[in-house]
Amino acid sequence: MRKITSIVFLMVSMALFTLSAPQTHRHLTTPCGEKIDTIQQCPKSGCGENGDALLNEVKNAVPATTSGESRTINDFINLPQPTRWNTGANRTFADSGKEGTMVEVRGYILAVKPEAGESCNCELTDRPNIDVYIALVADAQEDDENNSITAEITPRMRQAGHPNWTYLKLKDLEGDYVKLVGQLMLDTGQIPQASKLPGEHPAKKLKRATNWEVHPIAALWVCTKSKRACDSGSGWEAVP
Repeated sequence: MRKITSIVFLMVSMALFTLSAPQTHRHLTTPCGEKIDTIQQCPKSGCGENGDALLNEVKNAVPATTSGESRTINDFINLPQPTRWNTGANRTFADSGKEGTMVEVRGYILAVKPEAGESCNCELTDRPNIDVYIALVADAQEDDENNSITAEITPRMRQAGHPNWTYLKLKDLEGDYVKLVGQLMLDTGQIPQASKLPGEHPAKKLKRATNWEVHPIAALWVCTKSKRACDSGSGWEAVP
C-alpha cells in the first residue's frame, strides 16, 4: 500500500511540475510609445501588441548586396513551409534553412498595393513609413493573385538609397516584366497559430501561392524590350 501511495504521489508531483513549468519563450514586441512618429524612431524589432519581434527583425533587414541566387516563381512555391506557427517562436524551419538568402527572381507585376500599419513599422500608417506590396506572377495572362509570390519594398530600403521606390512610382509598373533581388523570407505571420496569445487574432490566408517572400527588395529592374531579349541579358533598366 505504501508503495502504491508513493507512486501516486510521484505522478501527482510530476503533473503539477508540468503545469507550472514555464511555457516556451516567445519573442514579442513591446507596446509602442507616444514618441514614435517616423521609421527612424522605430526599433528594428518593431513595437505593438502581440507583434513578432524576430519576424520584424528579418523584415527590417537592409541588405547591401544587389545580387543573389537565381530562383523561379515555381522554386518559391515548392519551398517547404510549416503548417502551424506561433507568434514570436524561434525561426528554425525543417528542411529549409533558406531564410536570409539573397535571391534573384523574374516575373510580371500583377498588382502593387500599400500595406497597412504593422508592428514591424511600429504601427505607423502614412505611406513614407509603410511597406509597398508587389504581387509577382510567371504568366501575365493566365495567373491571378492565388498563383503569385509576394515581394515588398520597405521604408528602410527607401531610406538606404531608393527614395523613388514609392507606391505611386511602383504602381506604374503593373503589367511590366521585372527582375528583382532581395532577401528570401518566410512570412510566418500568415501561418495559422498552433496556440494563440490572449487577444491574438487568427492568421488569415492571403491570396498568394506561398508564404515565402522577397522581403525586402534590394534591387529592381524593368524590362524595356521583349521578355526573350531581357532573359538573354539585354533590355534591363534599373529602377532608381
